[in-house]
Amino acid sequence: MICLPQTTRHLGGFLAWLVGLAAGTLAAAPNEGTTALPRVIRGSDGAEMVLIPGGEFVLGSLEGDDDERPPRRVNLPAFYMDRFEVTHEQYARFLAATRHPAPVDWPGGRMPAALARHPVVNVTFDDAAAYARWAGKRLPTEAEWEKACRGPDGRPCPWGEDSPGKKTAAPVGDNSKDHTWPVGSFPDDISPYGIMDLAGNAWEWTDSWYDRYPGQDQLALEYGRKYRVIRGGGAIDYYGATSTRRCADRARSLPYGTYDALGFRCVKDAEGGRP
Repeated sequence: MICLPQTTRHLGGFLAWLVGLAAGTLAAAPNEGTTALPRVIRGSDGAEMVLIPGGEFVLGSLEGDDDERPPRRVNLPAFYMDRFEVTHEQYARFLAATRHPAPVDWPGGRMPAALARHPVVNVTFDDAAAYARWAGKRLPTEAEWEKACRGPDGRPCPWGEDSPGKKTAAPVGDNSKDHTWPVGSFPDDISPYGIMDLAGNAWEWTDSWYDRYPGQDQLALEYGRKYRVIRGGGAIDYYGATSTRRCADRARSLPYGTYDALGFRCVKDAEGGRP
């Protein structure tokens, strides 16, 4: 589904959203906790990490597929997230330090120099988790990923409402996408907190199992502890799943799966992060 202004799509769902706001069951712009934590830090892997303040936000949407429903308030403590996806050159330093196996798309186990600043891909969930542990970090939950994307005001896309003029690594309607891009190549693709490329460059592993949300009565064989949630869309469509550029969009992958546009970024707990 293309990320269009909410008032132009699924009118019934939008009216239900308004009813939820009026009843106090959802929050349009929950207050975030104030904190004295630094806004930007450097991880031990050299990656710039941005503070995502603690507080409430709305997880899920009435505008997408059934697995995004129902939207609900979620309260998260503060955390830091990598501003960019983990790149090939960062992953190469991890391999040099740990002798972890190289991705399958590295010829002879060596990093392709031309891809140094592209997001590393063709990594399994365990590969991504191993890197995160080495860097003193972890993989984000899907709730953390979604909050970092949409902020406290429930915006559908990282920058707000969508616009045909917004340029990202995964432009809607472009069927010629066959490669990733150097991280940060699209200044339009920035979240309220300053996180880049969440609308799509590589799809990104999360630490969450793909399951139905509380209050969702849909039965699906895919739910449970079988698939991990992946987020973000990608410059390359994921087995026919196209990028919608929407923050609430969910997809899934078997943990041992790899793909040409499936990578990751890391998060780190912020001490004293609960508002």
